[in-house]
Amino acid sequence: MVFSTPGTATTMLVGRIEKRAWRFWLRPQTTAGQSVAVLVVPEGGVIGAESVVACEHVVREVGCALRRGEFDLALFGGLEKGTPLHDAVCSGPAFFCRDHGVKHETHWHGRLPGTLDEFLCRISSQHRSVFRRKQRKLESAFPGQIHFRTFTQPGEVEDLAAAAAEVALQTYQYRRGGGYRPSQEGKSFLELAARNQWLRGYVLYAGKLPIAFWIGTLYQSSFRLDTTGYLQDYKDFDPGIILFLHMVDDLCKQRVKQLDFGSGESPYKARFGDTKLEMAIACMFAPTVKSVMLMTAKCLRYSLENTGRHIASRIGLEHPLRKIWHHLPSALQMKQSLELTLVCLMLIFLGTWQRWLKWPEGALLTAALCVLTSLEIVHRLRTPQTPEHGATRPDRVWSAS
Repeated sequence: MVFSTPGTATTMLVGRIEKRAWRFWLRPQTTAGQSVAVLVVPEGGVIGAESVVACEHVVREVGCALRRGEFDLALFGGLEKGTPLHDAVCSGPAFFCRDHGVKHETHWHGRLPGTLDEFLCRISSQHRSVFRRKQRKLESAFPGQIHFRTFTQPGEVEDLAAAAAEVALQTYQYRRGGGYRPSQEGKSFLELAARNQWLRGYVLYAGKLPIAFWIGTLYQSSFRLDTTGYLQDYKDFDPGIILFLHMVDDLCKQRVKQLDFGSGESPYKARFGDTKLEMAIACMFAPTVKSVMLMTAKCLRYSLENTGRHIASRIGLEHPLRKIWHHLPSALQMKQSLELTLVCLMLIFLGTWQRWLKWPEGALLTAALCVLTSLEIVHRLRTPQTPEHGATRPDRVWSAS
């Protein structure tokens, strides 16, 4: 989509239409979802979005395409709060086509100086000594076996993908459906990045065993961290941070000026980053029953998640709760059941409070819900989880003039 004044293009939107098995929030991850056509507009996909009028035109044209049935919803990623595009996407569409469950996230950047020592000056001397001590501890535990390898060439993609997959399959991110996931599409992206000299992959080995990896893309003087992982058996050594510092040293030698940590909150991002942006992921929905159902499910999920994270952050429990959650693999399998229980209990509580339900009816419904949830949890714990491989490929690129 291109907007132009006579002879000059002022604003451009670039996205792709994907057929996604849209998994409703209340369904388990192993259940195939309903097929939904999604226009995906990634971060930076709208060029020249400084003008309020241009952003309003973009939202209006996407809304027209939604009404024509070209796709079911449009997903805008990386919307910085307070920008014209963020305001237009979040408040421009009609009420039932607007996203009422916007997902909020943070995005960290870090400036890279000329040397690793200068980079480490932003953290305390105590933390610096801890990192050096852990690296010495790792080297003494595996004498002569610790080494690093950097991957940049197309011929090295196969080895990088194999090493990353070996580590990623044992991480909690993989069990949650995130992190690096071995697939032909992912390997094709690594090959494309390597052919264009964007690829930077780093792997830490103990002998022949990969124990940590970082994969990112370098464009001009900015390096984006795409994915990472490390083996939990080596967590006492902090192999991820050890490899991260080796990577920073290498990037400083290449005169890279900026680290893009990507979206999401993490202690290492807050420790090494120096610029924090508040971002959002918002959708626009078609005026159809199917899309309104998608909007309602998404609104329920992210409204509860945003409220819970805000409360946890205010009382200082966000990072401790996340750490506990990471170490409960059985709880990860129960996540959908627990979310469903929470929503139903909230509805029952509201119904009793607002006198939609009488007290005995609410108590009976609560007891029945707890019994059904317990049976569902037991069933899921006994059912083996099969990991998902691969990803849906984009069908076509969407553009309009």
